[in-house]
Amino acid sequence: YKRIPKDYDAEANKNEEKQLVTSMQGGMYTYLLRKSDNYSVEFQETERTNALLKKAGIYDKLDEVLMDSICSILGVDAVIKCNYAYEKVGSGAVLGAVLLGSKTGSGSLTMLLYNGADGELLWRFFKEMNEQLLSNANEVMERMMRKVSRNFPYEK
Repeated sequence: YKRIPKDYDAEANKNEEKQLVTSMQGGMYTYLLRKSDNYSVEFQETERTNALLKKAGIYDKLDEVLMDSICSILGVDAVIKCNYAYEKVGSGAVLGAVLLGSKTGSGSLTMLLYNGADGELLWRFFKEMNEQLLSNANEVMERMMRKVSRNFPYEK
């Protein structure tokens, strides 16, 4: 939020963030899986990934662990790390969006691909997109993933 609402609940917001993380992770995996015939690599299931990270005790500490260590824990050759930011405008601005056709929210995605052997960054993708009145966070993510799929380095 640019300004914290009066009825803001930090705990509810944290729970919503966790739910959104899982949803976005699943959405990205599903999208990549649908396009997997176009790629020369395979993608590990998100449930397996999360279970292995929790078992290793690093699920909530990923920023403190090197990428080559994460690859070793997951038993993979490379790891994709994403940062997704989503901002929705307040309800007062929605009227302006209806009348003026302006955006009602925006999202930005940074996707990073790291080599498992040495943790080196292999590929970086960044995209910002605006949300229109009749779209939602998942639709913005879907549009972003279409852009990612056109630029993903392991295309056949």
